Formats: sequence, structure tokens, C-alpha cells
Amino acid sequence: MRADAGDRPCLVAVLRSLDERYVAAIEAVDPRVRVVRVSDRTSWLREAPDAEVIFGFRPLRDGALQARRLRWVHAAGAGVENLSQDVAGTDVVVTNSHIHGDVIAEHVFAMILAHTRRLRAAFAYQHERRWGHRDLAGAVIAGRTMGILGLGTIGRAIARRAQAFGLRVWGTRRTAGEVPGVERVLGPEGLDEVLRVADVLVVTLPLTPATRGLIGARELALLPAGAFVVNVGRGGLIDEAALVDALRAGHLAGAGLDVFEEEPLPETSPLWTLPEVILTPHVAGNFPGYMDRVVPLFCANLRRYLAGEPLASVVDTARGY
Repeated sequence: MRADAGDRPCLVAVLRSLDERYVAAIEAVDPRVRVVRVSDRTSWLREAPDAEVIFGFRPLRDGALQARRLRWVHAAGAGVENLSQDVAGTDVVVTNSHIHGDVIAEHVFAMILAHTRRLRAAFAYQHERRWGHRDLAGAVIAGRTMGILGLGTIGRAIARRAQAFGLRVWGTRRTAGEVPGVERVLGPEGLDEVLRVADVLVVTLPLTPATRGLIGARELALLPAGAFVVNVGRGGLIDEAALVDALRAGHLAGAGLDVFEEEPLPETSPLWTLPEVILTPHVAGNFPGYMDRVVPLFCANLRRYLAGEPLASVVDTARGY
């Protein structure tokens, strides 16, 4: 991408909070690389007007449109729907970090097992020092069907674990085709088929104009009675009001939610108090040493960029993923 830039310095903008050892690793990629620390995404253009690369944060749209030299933004996470909107209409390339498959898959199963094995009730009994031997029998998930909407990196990692737990797996992806551990792989048009059999529904899709509000009252009603819904994609994929209604009506046995239509989740949301709902504050993809894995990916891409080679993990900004 940059083969014709010669020895001109390559300015990489990072947030001021980025640890010094990561800054050093980025600057060690090439003598032409200079890291510029900026206060936040609202001030980066003023503080680093000649930045060619942004690492780890999303520029606001005005900044992206006004930037003189910005050519590439690398997102520290996987979801880039807002970043894609910000750079729309520019030549800025967006890349992201696909390191979340294992940790999010583990989070999904933590939610499922906490529900089926009644761990929330068990924790309450523990707090009260009650034995509750006859009250806390949990369900078995082996032999049931999991539906996965979005068989990308994360969805495939979930499917592998589902197979180990003895679950039958159906799923959707943009283009149908075989996926290890998945009995039936359907295109987006197969959504209803997956919903009708999904005792556990896991949503891992990106948020795009085509997927926003994908799961509403009609779709939730297609799920088998007693289904459990997990969302680790984006909050806007599921109509939260419809989800609350389905939970209150008893059609759904519960939900595990890591993402929400509005974040932080408002204190007035009924999701806080529904006993069959497990909430986590958008942390399914977080783990100690996160940046230890992201920075080397970025540095490898930075070497490609400086050599004029194609970048890895390039996002289709028109699609938003």
C-alpha cells in the first residue's frame, strides 16, 4: 500500500493510554515508524494531523473526512460497524483483530451451563448457607439442538465446543457450505429453519443494515418453547422489547446477554431484574493479555503496509465486517 512513499516517516496514532512496551514494539517494526500519542478520538486530528495509520481507536467521521494522510485504521476488536460508517466515502482501509473465537465461545458456554445447571440459584443457596439438594437439579444439554447465527471465527469456535457437549448444531452464514461440527449450514434465507429447531440460539452476527433488528417477536416465536437465547454479537440484532415479552410470557426459558441496544444498559431496563436472564457488560471477548495478542497482529500488518503488500484481515466497509 505504501511502496511509493520512500523514506518518508510513517506516523501511527495511538491512544495515550497505550502501554509503553506496545509503543516500543510498534516503533521497532521499521525505522520509518513514529508513534504519536493522542488524548482521545475527538482530538486525534488536531494532535496528529499527519497520521497515516491509526491503531486501536475509531476516528470520528469528521476527522476521517478531513485527514490529509490517513490511509489505514486497525481496530483492536472485531466489530467495526461504526468505524466502517465513519470512513465511508474515503479511501481509508480498515482492518480488525480476529482473536476472540476461543474466549467468546467459552463465555457462551459459561452462560448456557449457568442456566441449565441452575448455578444462579445455587449461588443464592450458597449465600444463605442452604443445602437445597432436592431443589437444584439441572438440565442436560447433550442431544439438544443449538442454532448459531453467524458461522464466522466466533461461530465456528462455538460449534466445535457444542459438538464436544453432544449438541446437534445448525447454523447460518453468508454463503452456505460445510463447517466442521455443524450438521446443517444454511444461507441467510434459512434463518427460520434454524430458529424452529434451536433449543439454544446463539447470535454472533455483525451489526449491519441487513442484520439490525433481525430477531424480533416473529422470530422469537419460532423458537421451541423453553429455548435459551445468547447474544454475543451486537445488541441491535435482537429487539429487546420483544425479547422481554417472550421471557415474561414464558415462551423462552432464559437469555444470556453480553451486548445491548444501549450500552451501558440503562438502570430502567427490565433485563436487570428478570430472574431468567444472565447479563455481562460487553466483556465476552476480554481476557488478561488481550493487547499482547493484538499488537503483534498489527505489527505484522504494519510490515506489510510499509512493504506495499496486501493487508490481512481487511474489512469490507460497505458490508461493515
